[in-house]
Amino acid sequence: MDIKEKLTFRIDSYTPESLPMARLAEYLSNLAALYGSEESVHFDSITKGSAKLNVSIDEPAVPKVMWRLQSVNSASAVQDAQRAYQTLDNLLRADNAVGTISTGKKGGKILEFLGRKLAIQETVTIIQPTTVDGVVIKIGGKDATIPVHLRDQEGKVIRCEIRGEAYAKELSRHYLGNPIRAHGSGKWVRHGDGTWEIQLLTIQSYEELDTTPLDEILADFKSVSNNGWGSMEFPIEEWRKLRGLE
Repeated sequence: MDIKEKLTFRIDSYTPESLPMARLAEYLSNLAALYGSEESVHFDSITKGSAKLNVSIDEPAVPKVMWRLQSVNSASAVQDAQRAYQTLDNLLRADNAVGTISTGKKGGKILEFLGRKLAIQETVTIIQPTTVDGVVIKIGGKDATIPVHLRDQEGKVIRCEIRGEAYAKELSRHYLGNPIRAHGSGKWVRHGDGTWEIQLLTIQSYEELDTTPLDEILADFKSVSNNGWGSMEFPIEEWRKLRGLE
């Protein structure tokens, strides 16, 4: 098989002799996810000069692998490649290391991992008006402030609370029912990597969401005479434009 390109991932805090096998497996697993084209990327060896993890890439896959690496820190990067890059950088930071990926050519460095050199940002907490959608999957408690858990469309659980037994009892009618839209005061945290996460929402009001399928709603609109919807060839596309989704 014609081999076109070789890549080397360098970990400066290890040598081949000191790199634990379990840690090696973590690095290789995430490198495979970063490179992509799994059937065309082959592990070759570990060589000295710190610890260098060497792979070979079959010629047809070279452009795709190189594009993934060169675009990983840009807006055009593939999401799974970005995740793999971040995981590798976290592993290097935990190992007090920095890393690079280079080609076999002289001066062929194509990607850097800051690892231990990355400045850790302080955690920031803010309180601001917040609205979330989700299904009530847990509610209950004996205190004046009652815990509530919502599960959003992506399956993420959002911790909430509601104050007053009467309001909690009313909200409990929606337990495992249709999703609700909850409004209130949200406590948000910015983590060291710059991502934001909601920690707690104090619910002040909510409404049940209509789960009627969009095509049925638009069919009802079209049945009303002289409102313009009945003459549209693509009503869903027009609805998306009105909502600012296109």
